[in-house]
Amino acid sequence: TNKASLSLTHCRTAIEKHGGRTRRAVLHNRCGHSHVYTRRFKSCMLEATLEADDDEEDEHVYQEVAVDSASSSDQEEDWDAIVKRVKEKKSQNLNLSVSTTNAPEVTVTQPSEVVDDFVRNFLLRMGMLRTLHCFQTEWYEMAQTGRLRQSADNPSLPDVYSQNRQLDKEVEMTKAEMEHYKEAANIAKQKYVKMKKERDYHRMHHRQSLQEKNKLITDIKRMRKHYSSYEPAMQQLKQKYETATREKMLARLERDKTITELNNLQSTLACLRPLSDNTGRSQPAPVVNAAPRTPAHVPSRYDIADNKPVEPQTVSDTVTTSIIGKTRKEFSFPHNQANPYLSQTLPICAHLTRTGGFKMTHSFQAHDCGISRLCYHPTKPLVVTCSDDHTWKLWNLPGGELLMTGEGHKDWLGGADFHSSGLYLATCSGDGTVKIWDFTKSQCMLTLSEHIQPVWGCSWHSTADVLASASMDHTIRIWDVNGKRCVLTLRGHADSVNSVQFLPYSSVLCSCSADRTVSLWDCRTGLCCHTFYGHEHSCNYAAVNVKADTIASGDSFGHAFLWDVRGYSEPQATLQFGSCSINQLEFDLNRKILAVASNDGIVKMHVLDTEKTSQLEGHTDAVQSAIFDQRCTMLISGSSDGTVAVWE
Repeated sequence: TNKASLSLTHCRTAIEKHGGRTRRAVLHNRCGHSHVYTRRFKSCMLEATLEADDDEEDEHVYQEVAVDSASSSDQEEDWDAIVKRVKEKKSQNLNLSVSTTNAPEVTVTQPSEVVDDFVRNFLLRMGMLRTLHCFQTEWYEMAQTGRLRQSADNPSLPDVYSQNRQLDKEVEMTKAEMEHYKEAANIAKQKYVKMKKERDYHRMHHRQSLQEKNKLITDIKRMRKHYSSYEPAMQQLKQKYETATREKMLARLERDKTITELNNLQSTLACLRPLSDNTGRSQPAPVVNAAPRTPAHVPSRYDIADNKPVEPQTVSDTVTTSIIGKTRKEFSFPHNQANPYLSQTLPICAHLTRTGGFKMTHSFQAHDCGISRLCYHPTKPLVVTCSDDHTWKLWNLPGGELLMTGEGHKDWLGGADFHSSGLYLATCSGDGTVKIWDFTKSQCMLTLSEHIQPVWGCSWHSTADVLASASMDHTIRIWDVNGKRCVLTLRGHADSVNSVQFLPYSSVLCSCSADRTVSLWDCRTGLCCHTFYGHEHSCNYAAVNVKADTIASGDSFGHAFLWDVRGYSEPQATLQFGSCSINQLEFDLNRKILAVASNDGIVKMHVLDTEKTSQLEGHTDAVQSAIFDQRCTMLISGSSDGTVAVWE
């Protein structure tokens, strides 16, 4: 056959193929897809016709072959119109190909999936391996025997299935994203609820703070109004005081004038008496009962400072007997004496000479309650312990034998100090009193009770019967023990005075306060000599070495400072002993070691030359006091657990 007969045969074959597919498509899908396959058939016919037109130059005359009407499914359309439409489509495709070659962008189309591949993928995805094996076996048998025509029986999968699969994947991804966003939303919701609770909590505290602030403002206004009512009374009292002072000065001038006139009259009488004897008159001379020439007692500055009424004395050099068995004149503050420690060779502390330093050798239970302060006897191996059980006890060292117990205070004891003779003891208490105890009579000889708040500490003068006490009422009182009275009140601290100590053989007094300052006072004038600033927290204790040239102070946050007594504003050294409160500091005689009693239950031994610190551990509670003996051969410490430890 020639080319025309082959083309017609190809057209017939295409008609049969596309006609069958068209029928199957119509049976399978009733949504109007039949015309698609019909047009595909028409395209095949057009291609065959065009091939025939291209061979018209051949001289052979071809016979016309009749086309079966049943194989054509679109006879109602005009053949010329179809040819025209195919040519137009071909020209459009040609123009489109030219435009695509000139376009910079290239589009990639996804080919449709073949039906058999879809079936295989479906069976594999569903896990139907036996069915897949049977399908594969039958498929390849038919392919080998030629019963399977690839072009007709292996059509492409319709796009709707691919789109459905793509949509299913997108739905799954959307669901996964939705779950993710749902979890994020739940987390955000929890954070929102938490932040809302925190906001309500802070709002409540803010309102509470505002209420407290308003309450404080109201209290401050009320206190100002209350204190303003006292101002007229204070002005009136001040005027009365100035008037009384002027009257007193006038009375003193009148007294001096009267005494001068009396002395002149006595001198005149003494001159007239010899003249009367020479003239021979026997009349007796008049007798004048005059007061002695010495002036009466004048109230001192100590009496004025405390606003105490003082009874006038008619005899000036009156001699009285003191409570401690000595005789002395009326009170006058002793003058400074030479410090014997300046010329002596002082012993070195045993903590430096012994290998490993101090070790605990004895420990005994002194009180059931905590020990607040220790005091060592000036000449004998005796120690006094002050406790919160309202008593003090005298112990023999190092064995710890109880010798005496003192009862009489109504509250805790804050401190104690031995008189330089060692026969008398001064104790102070939370009941606001200071008591003097006589060891020879085993009784309390005197109670001083002019403080209005608890007394934290007391200190004897080195050479005089003068006692100083520090109180929570912000004052320091100087007591004349023989006169049984307070002769001077030192005011200047803005908060509780926590400790007080006389400088050795001096009238200068050292004090520390909760107002974070350390002060030096001249007890002869009642004035503050110098104030040391540097602590950032309440200052608990201040200690002076025996040569009276260095002061050590410790506060409630473990900071300690060394100060020069000469009044330098900057500290000589700054020491840090942890974050726990320092309760007491003590210098050894040679000024080489500083013992620190701390709230962490440890006694710290700081060597000033090397700046090394060792620790003495043994107490189970806060160490309230640590002191050396007279020769610095041992250290005694007292704790809040009621025990006393001896370190040698």
